[in-house]
Amino acid sequence: MDTKLKVAKPWRAWICFFLAVNLLSIPLFAALAAILHSNGSLEAVKAPFVENFKDTSVFETQTARYFSLLLGLANENETVEDTQIAAAKRILNQEGNNLRYYVLNPDIGLNLGNLDEEPLYLNPGEMPGPPSGYGYFLYFDGEKITVVDHGTVVDAERLDSGYRNIISSLSNVYYYQTAEVGPGGSLSFSLPDSEKSQNLANYRVFLAINDVLAANPYGHSVYDQQQKYLIFMKWTYPVLALLGLIFLIYALIKWPEKRDYDRRLAAWSGDMWLEVKLLVSLIVLTLAVGISPIFGISPGGSDFLGWWLEATMMNISFLAGLWWFYLMILDLFYNRRAFFSHNLLNSLLKWYLKLENRASWQKSMLKRLYWLLAAEAVLALTSVLFLITSTHSGDWFILFLIAVMIAGAGIYLIYQYCLRYTQIVNDLERLFKHIESIKNGPAAAKLDIPREHDLYPVAQNLNSIQEGIMKTVADQMKSERMKIDLITNVSHDLKTPLTSIISYVDLLKKEEGLPQPARDYIGILAQKSERLKHLIQDLFDLSKASSENMAVDLEKIDLGRLIKQTLADMEEPINNSGLAFRVNIPEEPVYIISDGKKLYRVWENLISNALKYSLAGSRVYIDLIQNGRGAVATVKNTANYEMDFTEDEILQRFVRGDQSRSTEGSGLGLSIAQSFAAICGAQLSVKIDGDLFKVELAFAEFYSD
Repeated sequence: MDTKLKVAKPWRAWICFFLAVNLLSIPLFAALAAILHSNGSLEAVKAPFVENFKDTSVFETQTARYFSLLLGLANENETVEDTQIAAAKRILNQEGNNLRYYVLNPDIGLNLGNLDEEPLYLNPGEMPGPPSGYGYFLYFDGEKITVVDHGTVVDAERLDSGYRNIISSLSNVYYYQTAEVGPGGSLSFSLPDSEKSQNLANYRVFLAINDVLAANPYGHSVYDQQQKYLIFMKWTYPVLALLGLIFLIYALIKWPEKRDYDRRLAAWSGDMWLEVKLLVSLIVLTLAVGISPIFGISPGGSDFLGWWLEATMMNISFLAGLWWFYLMILDLFYNRRAFFSHNLLNSLLKWYLKLENRASWQKSMLKRLYWLLAAEAVLALTSVLFLITSTHSGDWFILFLIAVMIAGAGIYLIYQYCLRYTQIVNDLERLFKHIESIKNGPAAAKLDIPREHDLYPVAQNLNSIQEGIMKTVADQMKSERMKIDLITNVSHDLKTPLTSIISYVDLLKKEEGLPQPARDYIGILAQKSERLKHLIQDLFDLSKASSENMAVDLEKIDLGRLIKQTLADMEEPINNSGLAFRVNIPEEPVYIISDGKKLYRVWENLISNALKYSLAGSRVYIDLIQNGRGAVATVKNTANYEMDFTEDEILQRFVRGDQSRSTEGSGLGLSIAQSFAAICGAQLSVKIDGDLFKVELAFAEFYSD
């Protein structure tokens, strides 16, 4: 698939949505404005689709404006100014042959018109005959206005009638007066005084419209412009609505892609400060209110083309405001708290935090506190000064508002400082817990603290230390596994040839007629092979215990009885050693849960160790005591050599207390005993006091009947 096409799709979907809203808003907005312009009548919406232009409210409204202009001239109770007459004639003559009219007011000697014949002054109730070709006319006979369409009286009292304004104004004894005569004839009306009301019956006003409205080659006919615009609306607005629907359907089909572009717009808008968004929003609202808001359209208050221009400007301002606030809604929806937090004050704080990072953590924290105190003092003093000034100034509200804003900035700084302080405390708590978890054993998960937090460098350093510890432990475990595997494999490989050697040595022992030196050699071979057998077995047992693959058969056993049994089984080497054993074991059973066979091996190793390394003729003490819910068994003896090692060193593998290696030990006895003790649920430790060597085997809990 083409990557460029895939990237462009969100933009296409969004631009189709943008065009759909704009295109659909043009006819909808025009229809709404037309309804408001025509006193809420739906006839204004139907005007572009009415066959006869004279049946539209647009025609009626414009005709009413012309007739109102003539009424305004007749209403003067004194001499009409020449400028007023000239202005009225200029407006009416723009229509050329489309209009025939006259105004009669004998009280002021007004006789104005463009008929070919002298107009007759008719009595109330009499109707004039319209000129040929002008079957549509309006006539005021001093009492009422009559609208006639080719002999048929038009119902001008209807709510959707464009003549209703002038009809209702006359019926309530209103009069129209020319306030400003210009293009379109801007008019206003007010209550008449009593003198003018008495002269109302003397007015005669006539206005006839040509059966065929045409353009004026010597002027700009409003009727002609209106007809052309209605034709334009008839074809253009449906096309715009259809295009808008097509774009809208495409946008709905591609709605996920459109939302993806919404996110991009929100990301772009999110880079703006909150203050900029508020300022632009205020400007947009001001412009929307200032450019003729839709609800400010006065019914019949301007000519049709002027209204169209007014509605167009309103539509543009409305769409500009709509898309701006649509962008703000996207920003608020996708960025949420960041919509408010990305402001000028926070940006200054972030800039300051970057400067803080150049100093040590301690100095940064202290500087932050000092700067906060200084800023709060300045803001508080400034706010108080504005507040005091507002009490003695005419513009007190603006000054008071500035004081409140400055105080709000101070409160916001304290709020941000408290948030930052809470953040540090929470991060410290996480830091302490993570250190505790590392102490108990290297934690698998790292400490995750956001980059913008103050303790982020500390967390990174701690994570590096943790990685080093884990790597070291992993390397050590790998090394231990390699050693165990080596010992296991070597021990296993040595067993087979050693078994053959021992077997052949036994066969040689049974040979008769061998010389004595040969038998001595065979005895030495038997002794050394047996020792090697025990060494290989020790290595094998040690590797199994260290690898934690040794099976454990836990059972309830009497620890005291186990010790006595081990001593009984080793009675012969004990008696041959010349050592005096002093055994102190309680008569009552001391029950524990352990593996009897492996624990027997532990005691066998401890007693063998005492037999090898005790001073000749000395005593060996074996004690078993109950300590609360635990039991402790000890083996103490006096060493036959100088002990120049530590407790930890003697428990290492292949370490022998007799550095001269004059004895037959392998250096694995205590290490095997410690490993087996751990498997059996005990803890083996060594204590050295001068020549006294003490091995302690502690059980955390014992069981008694």
